[in-house]
Formats: sequence, structure tokens, C-alpha cells
Amino acid sequence: MHELAGLFLVFLYEVGAAVILPTPAELPLVTYKWLPVGWMTLFAVAGKILGSYLVFFLGDRLKNTERFQTWVDRYRPLQAIMRWSERFVRRYGAFAVFLLLCIPGFPDTVSLYLFAIVGQRPVLFALAAGAATAVRFGLVILGVWSIGQAAA
Repeated sequence: MHELAGLFLVFLYEVGAAVILPTPAELPLVTYKWLPVGWMTLFAVAGKILGSYLVFFLGDRLKNTERFQTWVDRYRPLQAIMRWSERFVRRYGAFAVFLLLCIPGFPDTVSLYLFAIVGQRPVLFALAAGAATAVRFGLVILGVWSIGQAAA
């Protein structure tokens, strides 16, 4: 039962990491001694997909507010970031989300909101973020294993 509770916490953490927490997605891997890594990865990916889907709709609502439009119009650097992001997302799409979010240790909250504000396909967006989480977990596990092998 404690494993299921731990896995549920991993799921909630990943939803939170997508929506508001400025922390890396692979942080739950520190519990690898207490939770099965395969299940942990599955719950993390599910949490990231749900969180990214929520972020997409929050970002979509945000970009349609008068306050956000005024803010973008007032600050030139923000205008430049929005134009660059929109071109980047339009050119590379969900693959861009996937590649950017594959970087281990990189907090993905800001990236998710930026992509959500300029993106259009929420399901593909969320699946790309979930797949990137699985890759990040795999890279971190491989890195820790390699360090352990080198030390032995």
C-alpha cells in the first residue's frame, strides 16, 4: 500500500511540476530504493501528460486576456520572445516541445507555458511532454548507472 501512495505522490508531483513547480521532472527518481522505477516512470509520465494538458488550457486562457495582451504590447523583449516562440513552435511543432523537455535537470514549467501560449494541439502537446519525461528519466537512470559502474 505504501508503494501505491508513493506512486500517487509521484503522479501529483509531476502534475505540479508541469503546472506550477519550478523543479526538474526527474526529482522523484531519488526514491528509486523505495519505489519500482518502471512504475515510477509510468506514473510520472501520466502526471506530466495531465499537467501539460492543464497547462495548455491555462495558457490558452491567459493569452486571450486583455491584461496579457496589454503586457505583451507594452514590453518589447516580451514581444520578441513571443514572436520567436511562435515561429519556433509553428516550424517544429510538438517535436520542439519533446526536444526541449528532454534536457535532464531543466525545469520545464516555463517552457510548457510558453509552448502552450503559442501552440494549438493540446493532446499532441501533452503526449510530447510525457514522452520527454520518459526520456529524461531514462537518461538520468543511465547516467546514475554509468557513474555506479565507473566507481565500482
